[in-house]
Amino acid sequence: MNLRQHFSTSLRSIVLASAVAVAATSAFAHTTLQSASPAINATVSTQPTKLLLNFGEPVMLMNIKLVDTQQKNIDLNYKVTSDLQLAHTVALPALPDSTYTVIWTTMGKDGHNMSGKYNFTLKQAQ
Repeated sequence: MNLRQHFSTSLRSIVLASAVAVAATSAFAHTTLQSASPAINATVSTQPTKLLLNFGEPVMLMNIKLVDTQQKNIDLNYKVTSDLQLAHTVALPALPDSTYTVIWTTMGKDGHNMSGKYNFTLKQAQ
């Protein structure tokens, strides 16, 4: 094999490997939390009445938890549905001032689970 044939074979291999890598990345890409209310890392001064989670693609909200700074679970009374939605709203009970962590798990239409968490702080005006 001369140098030109070797170069051509190597170039084809690199192009093929790159195409496979891009296809694999797209196939395994999962949607992420795009925005939330209360906002991610926000400090809010008024009692929030709901959590609103906005995702990049329709997902089922499989689980959602809210914990305070002492890791105490706040009952959200959330019921799982099989609805694929871009946005999910969950009612909140009255909350005392604290920093809260929202922990969520979703399932995409491809059946893959995704999870994440974010914080917000409630500090009501006195």
